[in-house]
Amino acid sequence: MLTQRYIQAILTHDIADGIKHNADAIEKCERALRVAEQQEHTEQLSFRFVDLDRRFGI
Repeated sequence: MLTQRYIQAILTHDIADGIKHNADAIEKCERALRVAEQQEHTEQLSFRFVDLDRRFGI
């Protein structure tokens, strides 16, 4: 009986650890996505500025 409880405890710990690591990975992916979106927005603004500079010599 104790062996079964020990095995359950180990499996439960491993599952909980896996969930924690997956949550960390998801958070990192979400941060990377926000950074990529910000970079895209920055590039768009940069292209607009270059276009304005070419047209009006700003």
